[in-house]
Amino acid sequence: MSKSVHITGGCGYVGSRVAAVLAEKGYQLVIIDKATPEERGALLPVGAEFRKADLTDPAAALEVLKDAEYVINLAANIGPVNYMWDKQAEIMWENSAIDAAVYPALKSAGAKLILYSSTSMVFQKSPMYPYTETDLAKTPAPTNVYGFSKLGGEYFCRAFKQQYGAPDFVIVRYHNIYGPGEDSKGSTPGDIHVIPALLEKVLRGQYPLELIGNPETSTRPFTYVDDAVRITVALFEKAVAGDAAVLNTDFNISTGAATRILDLAEIIWKLYGDGRPFEWKAEETAASKTTSDRREADNTKLASVVDAAPSVSLEEGIAHTAEWVKTKI
Repeated sequence: MSKSVHITGGCGYVGSRVAAVLAEKGYQLVIIDKATPEERGALLPVGAEFRKADLTDPAAALEVLKDAEYVINLAANIGPVNYMWDKQAEIMWENSAIDAAVYPALKSAGAKLILYSSTSMVFQKSPMYPYTETDLAKTPAPTNVYGFSKLGGEYFCRAFKQQYGAPDFVIVRYHNIYGPGEDSKGSTPGDIHVIPALLEKVLRGQYPLELIGNPETSTRPFTYVDDAVRITVALFEKAVAGDAAVLNTDFNISTGAATRILDLAEIIWKLYGDGRPFEWKAEETAASKTTSDRREADNTKLASVVDAAPSVSLEEGIAHTAEWVKTKI
């Protein structure tokens, strides 16, 4: 395999794992990130080239992408609900600036393909559940700034392909990826995503367990990180091979099943609690009101082109994540 792949955000939680899988398959890799592998705690594959760049800078994007042919674009300012509430302007500006710099750079380089990472948050206001990819056209724009910025990135994909004929694109919308080593934007449970956050609270002995928002109605289709990476690589390889079923379209990456937050909390309590009966209390915050209540994605389209079945069950994924959380508290 002689193809070269540029991975933006390649030192991040998903990017570093995608890089490892592609390296094993023989791809030549160019890893682009604004932080070094050491700063991210990432181990780059042997032979991968690292280019440090802030992709909000158009000149920097032009330089590091000047030889780009196949691109996996994972660069984004992202964080959990409290972070998204506190950093709204920063997230909106940075993500929009990345897209506004990257796509002209790809046009200049004559890039053939971009796999663009979007988010389930584009469906924040979905009027139907479970939603399909085509339901996005019926869904009001998200008020969550991260979701809105990534929806804008999807429009960049389509607009550049429509006007200039290239690059081809694949849009993937990750749904609640979790697992060991998850990036954190702080030191408290509210500064990481829901599964490690709940694990930390339970392992620290919080009682009753504090849940955010409305856990009796909130749902999430939790996707173990290894499955998300496997599916991402499978879609990318099909696109590189010119498979019309995956080119210039979008996919919701999820397990196809949703779990109530209250049920998730009870599972974690039964596995790692201190033996007392499961008790909980809910807290509504300004930040929790900026996220979606339900997330329930139909993954029929995804399953029609790749193996979308989870290889790691929710219980197994929680166990793997718990072992990691234990090392951090």
